[in-house]
Amino acid sequence: VKMAVLMRSSVLLALLVAALGSELTFDMSPHEDYCFYEDVTKGTEVTVEFQVVYGGRLDVDVEIKEGNRALWTVQRQQTGEHTFTAEATAEYSFCFSNKFSTVAHKTVYIDVLVGDEEPIMEEDGQKHLTALTQIETSLASIHDSMRKVENVQTHLRLREATHRLTAEFMNQRVQVVSAGEMLLLVGISVFQVLYLRSLFSDKPNRF
Repeated sequence: VKMAVLMRSSVLLALLVAALGSELTFDMSPHEDYCFYEDVTKGTEVTVEFQVVYGGRLDVDVEIKEGNRALWTVQRQQTGEHTFTAEATAEYSFCFSNKFSTVAHKTVYIDVLVGDEEPIMEEDGQKHLTALTQIETSLASIHDSMRKVENVQTHLRLREATHRLTAEFMNQRVQVVSAGEMLLLVGISVFQVLYLRSLFSDKPNRF
């Protein structure tokens, strides 16, 4: 059953900045689709980044559409990024599909950035008409550095989550195999004891 999750910029569980940036991590069941929608003004630059954090072979199908027209499509990719400029003011959709998977659940991270970020000294549409002071220049530099650090931390968290979930999955598999081997050894031991007892308990036939 196809599920479409309608999320505008105000409900994308976003990390909102001056540019309309949205970050979201969501789960997908087998044979499931998720679509996110965003109203974009003509001429606005849009950047979409995604990564499959966990599940199956870490792959998913992705499609970006303007209405019913496909703009960008990739199949069974773990990670990817695409930047485009809106050719018309319309509703754009960012769709993820796990239809090809029969049993694997997927955890997907998506980051959507709509528009260029305004300089820190020109927010709320007010331009800084005078020369920047040394303190203002330092603040702008710190702001840019913090944003870069934030992006690096996001990618590091994704990598850590992927490795942790993989380690937990492998740990569960090892525990299951170990339990199976233990039960097999117990069964073989019981069988050997019973077999040996049957050999010594059989009375010889007398003629």
